[in-house]
Amino acid sequence: METANSNPEPSYIQELHSIKEEVTTLKSEFSRFLQRANQQHIEGMLTEMRQNFMKPMVDYICEDANERMHNNMTRDCGMREFCETAFRDFMQETAGLIGRGKVGAETVKQYRGKLEELQKEAKTPQCSKCFSEATDLFEKQVKFMRSLQIYEDREDGGKKGDISELQPEKMVPEICEPIANKQRLLMLKALSGESKTFSELSKLTGLRGGNLLFHLQKLLDTGMILQRSERGDYIITRKGYSTLQGLSRIYSEIGDV
Repeated sequence: METANSNPEPSYIQELHSIKEEVTTLKSEFSRFLQRANQQHIEGMLTEMRQNFMKPMVDYICEDANERMHNNMTRDCGMREFCETAFRDFMQETAGLIGRGKVGAETVKQYRGKLEELQKEAKTPQCSKCFSEATDLFEKQVKFMRSLQIYEDREDGGKKGDISELQPEKMVPEICEPIANKQRLLMLKALSGESKTFSELSKLTGLRGGNLLFHLQKLLDTGMILQRSERGDYIITRKGYSTLQGLSRIYSEIGDV
């Protein structure tokens, strides 16, 4: 004898379930599309910024290097003019790396090797001063490449973290504190999909006026988000987006532990 619960669902109920599943899938796909679109906007903005100031910045770096070499190299040396020209050419060549999209760790390693090989040919103890100056200038260029996020320190592309390189004094205020708050993390997650106005973020978090400004300023000060002056809305930065991706990976690995 069949019970009432064994009766099949009406066809319109099945259709509603099907529509609901399709809508859920579309929402998920649209969310992923917004994330990709927003990240592409960020990448485009960074590329445009680099193109706008790259040439004058490279020119400045070369001029600064030439001036420092001229002022700080050993003066009472018969090879000074030859070495100064050689170092100037080296610095101009390495400064040209900044104009590239990406600079690999192997490339930087090769240039460090060139400096070491040149130093092996040094004739007098006085040469150490000039090579030290050249090395400092080159490392200054490398630091600038790193700040532009066109150079990664490790040859594995930075995919594997080295615990020994963790710097709590920098990580806590720059990364941990900004996201160690439910409301700020909620705002950061929302901004990963699209830009938001102050009013939209207020509605999302339930925060008002000064309270919302306090949390937004935390994210702004640490470079997690930016505010577009022409519209006043907020967008996530590459740092903010990378932080969210890192949190997602961490949670997926330890969430079930």
